[in-house]
Amino acid sequence: MPLEWPAHALSALEAWNCYPGVYFSAATRPQEAPIVAVIDSGIDAAHPDFINPGAAGPEVSQGGQLLLSAARSFVSGAPDPSEVTDELGRGTHLAGIIAAGANNGVTAGSGIAGLAYPARLLPIKVANVTGGATWSDVADAIIYAADQGATVILIGPSGPTWSAGAQAAIDYAWNRGCFLVAPAGDGALYFPGSCPHVFGVGAVAVTGMVTSYSPAGDGVALVAPGGDETVGIYSTLPTYACPFRPDLTGPPYGCRYGTIYAAAHVAGAAALYAGATGLRPDTGDEGAMLWQALEQASGAAEWSAARGYGQVSPAALLSGTAPAPGAGSIVGRVLCDGAPLLDAGVTAVSQSGGGSFTAISSWPAGGYRIANLPPGIYTVTTTSGGESGVWQDVEVSPGCDRPAVDFLLGDQVFSADLRASALPTAAVRGKLLQFSVTFGNTGPTAWTRAESIFLALDSDDPTWEGIQVGLRPEEIVAPGGEKSYALGAPAPDRCGFYHVSLRMCQQGGAGGFGPAAEATISVTSFLDVPADYWALEAIEAVKAASIVGGYGGDVYRPNVTVTRDQMAVFISRALAGGDANVPEGPATPSFPDVPASHWAYKYIEYARQQGIVSGYWDGYHPGDNLDRGQMAVFIARAMAGGEAGLAGYTPPESASFADVPPDFWSYKHVEYLRQAGVTGGYPDGQYHPERECARDQMAVYIARAFALTP
Repeated sequence: MPLEWPAHALSALEAWNCYPGVYFSAATRPQEAPIVAVIDSGIDAAHPDFINPGAAGPEVSQGGQLLLSAARSFVSGAPDPSEVTDELGRGTHLAGIIAAGANNGVTAGSGIAGLAYPARLLPIKVANVTGGATWSDVADAIIYAADQGATVILIGPSGPTWSAGAQAAIDYAWNRGCFLVAPAGDGALYFPGSCPHVFGVGAVAVTGMVTSYSPAGDGVALVAPGGDETVGIYSTLPTYACPFRPDLTGPPYGCRYGTIYAAAHVAGAAALYAGATGLRPDTGDEGAMLWQALEQASGAAEWSAARGYGQVSPAALLSGTAPAPGAGSIVGRVLCDGAPLLDAGVTAVSQSGGGSFTAISSWPAGGYRIANLPPGIYTVTTTSGGESGVWQDVEVSPGCDRPAVDFLLGDQVFSADLRASALPTAAVRGKLLQFSVTFGNTGPTAWTRAESIFLALDSDDPTWEGIQVGLRPEEIVAPGGEKSYALGAPAPDRCGFYHVSLRMCQQGGAGGFGPAAEATISVTSFLDVPADYWALEAIEAVKAASIVGGYGGDVYRPNVTVTRDQMAVFISRALAGGDANVPEGPATPSFPDVPASHWAYKYIEYARQQGIVSGYWDGYHPGDNLDRGQMAVFIARAMAGGEAGLAGYTPPESASFADVPPDFWSYKHVEYLRQAGVTGGYPDGQYHPERECARDQMAVYIARAFALTP
C-alpha cells in the first residue's frame, strides 16, 4: 500500500491534470491563489516540503507555499503573536496534506504533494503543545482568517461543548463568503464540525469504508480519507522533536489518523476547486457555492448520517464527471432573540405540489436538517411559542445541501419606506431589463447580511419569481440610511402582462417589510406593441418568421404607413422563406428609380420576377405610401403565384364591399382576399381601399395569407 494512498483514492493526479496542469517553481507559483487558513497548532516553517524549486524560502513572496507574513498566534497569553512554531506537530501535518509543494525533490522517497499545492497556506496558531485550545482563541482566529481573505478555513481543534462565541465568529466568516470545514469528531459528534455554517467531515479508511471512530449525525456533510490505526495519513511533521515526532531518526514525515485529517483533504479539495474557478470571498455566497459543489461531485443519490453525501472527489469536482445525483437537503438553524431555539418544528413545502417535510431544531445550536428532499423550490417555515418565520423560494438542488436556511425570530423590528423607483412598463421577450429602487431604513435596527436582509423581486411569472439580492458582507444600512439597488433580469419569453414587485425582506424572519415598488409589464417582441394590441398575434408571427425585424430591433411602429419598397421586402421574405433565401438582383435594374444601390433592390426585383409587382409607366415609385387597394394586389398575387395565377379566378358579380364595386381597379384582388379569409373589411362594412396601409395591417394580411397564424 503506497504511503500516499489518499492521493490515489481521490484521483489527485486526474484532478491536477484539470487544474493547475503543471507543477510550480518559485518563478511560476501563482501569487493570488486561494488562501487556506489552517487554525491549529501552528507550523514548522523550516520544513523543506513548503519550499518550491528555486524558492529562497517558504514564504509565498519567496516562491514558497506559506503566507508567513500574515501568520498569527492566538494562544492565550502568548507573548509574540507572530510566533507560530508548531510545538505539537499536528498543524504541520495538516498543512502538508493541504499544501506541501509538488515535485520539489524533497527527501527522496519521503516527500509528498499537498492536494491543494497551488493554494497559499495561512498558518494560525491556537493550540498549545498538548493540543488544547480555548473557544475564545479559536473565535479570534476565525475572524482574523476571514479578514485576511481566506477562501477556506480549516478549524482543527474540536470538543463536545458548543460555544456561542465561536459560533458568532463562524457566522461572521460565513457571511463574508468563507468556506469553513472541521472534523466531525472522533468517537462522537464534536463541535465546531456540528456547528451551523461549518462543513463537518467524517473519515474513511484505506478500504473506503467509514472508520469505527467516525461519528454519524446531521453534521456530516462528506467523508474523506482519515485512516485508522492500521494505515494512517502520511504527511509532513516538524523537523524538530515534538509530541507528534518524538523520534528524529527518520525524515520529518509520519502517519496519523482521525477525522481532522479527513477534514484537511476536504479543505484541499475546496481550495483546488476555488483555484480552478476563480472563486474568492466577495459577495458572501462563495462558501455556499463551495459547499454544494463538493457534495454534488461525490455523486451520491442521497444523504446518510454516516457518510453524508459520500466521499470527496476532487477529480469529479474539477472535471465535472460526477454521476447525476438524486435527493437534496435543507440545513439551517432556528434562533430567537439571537439565542438557539430548541425543539422548533421546521416544515418545507414543495411549491410544485411535491409534498411537505419536517424536522426539529436540536440541542445545542438550534440546528436542523430536512434530509433527502426531491429537488425543487420550497417554502420553509417555523412556528414556536407564537414566533413565526418564513423562507420563500428555497431551491433544493440534487445531491447537496441547501445550507444556511436560518430562522431569526424575536422582537427585532425592521421597517422601510420606498424613496425612489424606476420600473419598466414594457419589455422585449427574453431580453435583459433593468429595475432600480431605493429604500430607506425607517426602523430601529440596522440592515446587515447577518440579519438576512435582502431585496426580493416577485412576479406572477417563474422567470422573475424569487429573484433576491442580498447585502454585501461589509454593508450596513443604519437606521435613517438608504440602500439603492439596480438589478437586471431577463424578461419572460412569452407575451403577456406580468405583475412585478420589489420590496425589502428578512429571510427567515417575518418576511417582507415596508411598501413595495410595483409595476405591470407588457412583454412582447416590440416595446411599442403591448400585450393587448389588436394585431399582436400577427406581428409576433411575422417576427418569428423573420419577415420583419422592427426599427432598431425593439420597436415595430405599428401605425406607420408601409411604403412600396417595404412591402416588396415583406412579400419577398415571406415567399422565399426568410431573408437569406432572397436571391441577389440582376445586373441590370428593371426600374429606373430602383438602382442596384437601392436598399430594397434585390427584394423589388425578386417580387417582379415572381409576378407580384410590375410598376408604373415611369418606374416603381419605391418610396410611395401603399394604400389598401395596392396591398390587396400584392397579397393576392403572392398567394396565387403572380397575376397569371389569378387568371382562372372569377370574382363574384355582387361586390362584398360597397366602396369596392366590380369596376374598381383592384376589385378582383380584394374579393380574392375576402374569399380566402384574409380580409373582412372594417366594422362599417367598407373596405376603404384608398386608406394608407399601416404596418399592423400589413402584418395581419401576411400572417393570414401565409398561414402564420391559426
